[in-house]
Amino acid sequence: MKLTLRNLYAVLLLVGIHQAHSQQVHQRWEVGAGLGLSGYLGDLNKSDFFSQEPKGSGGVFGRYHFNRSWALRGALTFGTLSGNDANFEDRKVRGFSTRSPLTDFSAIVEYDFLGRQRFKYDSTAFQVRFKRRLSPYLFTGAGVGFTNPKPNFTGTATTPDIYRQGAIADQAANYSKSNFVVPFGIGVRYDLAEHWVLGAEAGFRLAFSDYLDGISKGANPNRDDRYKLSTVSIAYRFDKKDTDRDGIPDEKDACPTQPGSVKMNGCPDRDNDGIADKDDDCPDTFGLAAYKGCPDTDGDGIRDKDDACPEVAGLVALQGCPDRDKDGIADKDDACPDVAGLAKFKGCPDTDKDGIEDKEDECPTVAGKAELKGCPDADGDGIADKDDACPDVAGKAELKGCPDTDGDGIADKDDACPTVAGVAAFGGCPDTDGDGVEDAKDRCPDIAGKAEFEGCPDAKTLKAIIKAEEKKAKLEAELAKKQKGTLDPTKIVVDFKVEPVLFESNSAVIQSQYQMVLDEVANTMAKNPTYKLQLSGHADSKGAQVHNQQLSEKRAQACFEYLRTKGVDATRIIFRGFGESLPAASNASEEGRQQNRRVEVKAFRQ
Repeated sequence: MKLTLRNLYAVLLLVGIHQAHSQQVHQRWEVGAGLGLSGYLGDLNKSDFFSQEPKGSGGVFGRYHFNRSWALRGALTFGTLSGNDANFEDRKVRGFSTRSPLTDFSAIVEYDFLGRQRFKYDSTAFQVRFKRRLSPYLFTGAGVGFTNPKPNFTGTATTPDIYRQGAIADQAANYSKSNFVVPFGIGVRYDLAEHWVLGAEAGFRLAFSDYLDGISKGANPNRDDRYKLSTVSIAYRFDKKDTDRDGIPDEKDACPTQPGSVKMNGCPDRDNDGIADKDDDCPDTFGLAAYKGCPDTDGDGIRDKDDACPEVAGLVALQGCPDRDKDGIADKDDACPDVAGLAKFKGCPDTDKDGIEDKEDECPTVAGKAELKGCPDADGDGIADKDDACPDVAGKAELKGCPDTDGDGIADKDDACPTVAGVAAFGGCPDTDGDGVEDAKDRCPDIAGKAEFEGCPDAKTLKAIIKAEEKKAKLEAELAKKQKGTLDPTKIVVDFKVEPVLFESNSAVIQSQYQMVLDEVANTMAKNPTYKLQLSGHADSKGAQVHNQQLSEKRAQACFEYLRTKGVDATRIIFRGFGESLPAASNASEEGRQQNRRVEVKAFRQ
């Protein structure tokens, strides 16, 4: 039996040494008191488990829970140990008895089988939940038993000598009245409430001494004494104040009124981002510590809550929105996000800077007017240049923007006689007498005639007209000869080369492209004050010679007048007309005639 008890103790000790994993503990402290029985299990009691003379006992204890399964208890118990051979028929002949007061002080380790279910930690709510439990437990430990035995060795008349001799030795023995004891046993506790616990236990104390009862050699010196304590107890459970019941005392809880996890120092972290809600600017959304708990989905360094475009990386200056065309307007507000533009046009460009955005501008590269959808109107005739056949001269819509100076319904550019109303049959030139011969070829333009007489009514009239024209031509030739004599041919400026100014058929109107030629001539004259100009007008062979002579003079005069407007003094210009007498090319083709309708410009040094 002695071996059996020691084996049982070894098993309990191994269980006590085993450590459970770290758990959240609540209400770790208990203080309590108990009443029960103390039972002597020494030489004068036959059983190792049941005492024949149990006596009343009582005591106090304190308990500390390391976790929900393991606890350390300190207990002080007072009782009595009593034994008598008279309780056993086969031992009455010996007749010994003993009695001793008992004081037991023990440090006990307990293992509670169902303790984990009493206080459960809700990892979702971060709170400790209490549930009543009826839970068994095992215990073991170490302690000290204080005894003061009063053995009675009177015996009987038939007490064997061996026991009497042993009793004499026991009376003379010097033994300790305080002995190291090993407590072990089993118990059960029931939670009356969260703070109140009712318990019952039965425990043994191995003393490793045979003198708890003051008797050893007078009985069985090979058997150590032991005793038993059976107790019913009540305890009050408590701990440091934990207002939010999260298992962390208020004094160590950074958020004592809000349940939280241990790793968050007792503070809640609803989004589980490792940042306490109290320090988290976005407590319901997983975020980064660098942004005070707020996310940055697009990784542009701007918190989503401050980012107007949280899913697309952007610029700080645009509240986190991108700007692909770098025009300072966020793409989300930019009607033209891939082309740099202006804020007033919602990010769309105005290339020609005419106040009309390109996508609404039919002429986006040339500044224009709003009423013409952004297209220019150089001549101000209300017709956009792109639709204007004569963009530099104001004209009429029905003639595609071209003028009709003589009002004959034929655009000047198509009118051989743009300043005199005519008929379409003669390219806009007149037939004043209506005889079917255009005035330019009609030697009698004011008298209806016949084609065979060049517009004159008869041969006689034609002959008279020709004679008059020849006389006039002679006079003009003399004038031309006289003018020519004023310029010394040897003083011609050889390197002064200007392309001829060409004219439309039967026209003395300077075309726009040749105005630029004359502009350059005016600039040269301004830079060379010793230069003098000679303007020589010419005509093709179409029409009468007289008419062509007059036309050539008009062309020379037109250039003269234009140069005057550009600042060239009239005294520095001589102009004359040569009619069709000096062709530059053959008049047999239109190309040749075009080259003959000209004004030649030459410069001479004065």
